[in-house]
Amino acid sequence: MTDDFGPLELWEPETRRDPHPFYARVRAAGGPVPQYDPAGNRFWIVARHADVLEGLQHPDIGHEVHRHQERDRSPSPYPPSETERISSRQLIALDPPDHTRLRRLVSTAFTARTVARLEGWIADVAAELVAQARRLGRFDAVTDLADPLPVNVIAQLVGVPDEDRARFRDWSATIVSASDYDGSATLAFAAYVDELAARRRAEPRDDLISGLVALEAQGEALDRDELVAMVQLLLIAGQETTVDVIANALRLLLTHPEQWHDLRTDPSLAGAVVEETLRFRGPVEIVPPRFTFRELDLAGGTIPAFERVGLSLWGANRDPEVFADPDVFDVHRADVARHLAFGYGGHFCLGAPLGRLEARLMLEAVARELPDLELTKAVDDVRLHHGGALPLQVGPAPSS
Repeated sequence: MTDDFGPLELWEPETRRDPHPFYARVRAAGGPVPQYDPAGNRFWIVARHADVLEGLQHPDIGHEVHRHQERDRSPSPYPPSETERISSRQLIALDPPDHTRLRRLVSTAFTARTVARLEGWIADVAAELVAQARRLGRFDAVTDLADPLPVNVIAQLVGVPDEDRARFRDWSATIVSASDYDGSATLAFAAYVDELAARRRAEPRDDLISGLVALEAQGEALDRDELVAMVQLLLIAGQETTVDVIANALRLLLTHPEQWHDLRTDPSLAGAVVEETLRFRGPVEIVPPRFTFRELDLAGGTIPAFERVGLSLWGANRDPEVFADPDVFDVHRADVARHLAFGYGGHFCLGAPLGRLEARLMLEAVARELPDLELTKAVDDVRLHHGGALPLQVGPAPSS
């Protein structure tokens, strides 16, 4: 039964402080649980691992619901705005065949082999940031460690010059925070991508922008809105999620002293720490909006046609049917590989190898060079887009 859930319960302050008891009740409910977002739109929460996994691969669940609706297929008399056009061409908002085509065009930049070639350079950037943190003594792990590493990596990969990276970061933060209601950050970013693409057409370099614009000569070009949308997605997904993983890994380690001790003793555990952080507190709570293309049975119940499905990665990754003691943070767990933090199927995160590498190298550097790291105050969670911070210090606080 699902009638003991409040219609807006997922958004209530108590649930936002700790959503996991809510998802535990959803897993036990025996069917998808209807919720309403703050705008009044209904969606159906699914939180069991098996059901989320099925939903991620279901052929009748996807993004482009308008392609499957019979009613009113006449075009709108109002042309979409530039921001609406760009949003509609995001890779995470598309289904095959467009999704397949666009993912194929950009995927070579994110293969495990391609990413592995960046390891030495990323390790050097991480080491420099950690050395600077030690010199500071007291610092914010988000601002001084977790944020600048992926910003520089994705900017380097895309081809953003050093002098433009601060703007690059500001646009990402504004777009993700949803404070940019007039779309000005998206428009400014689009104009910048237009300018950068023009420069790379004239003087190609060994970067992603050059590679994408070179496709024009091969007849496989992305159109202008697709190019802007792709770079914007890489900017946001390639930065924000990795920042979250690094910051929360440090938070979890420093609030679990035995685990922190194990990593300091053996920095090669950093990869396991990254995976357990992804499972225990991954960067994506619910996958981007997906819709049913017909009425279908899922998670022990029926979801009407053309309604949103909320596939909860946080719920799936704490499912006791899959993970032993799922509410315990344990970097030595044997079942961590079954987590779904990067999704599954056709929309599996394109940047997973890169994000894993960045987080691992940063944690290795911290474990080696900052073994005396401490929190300066209690921090329950790091919510990056709500003013989150992680204040740390090297060594014990000086006595007053």
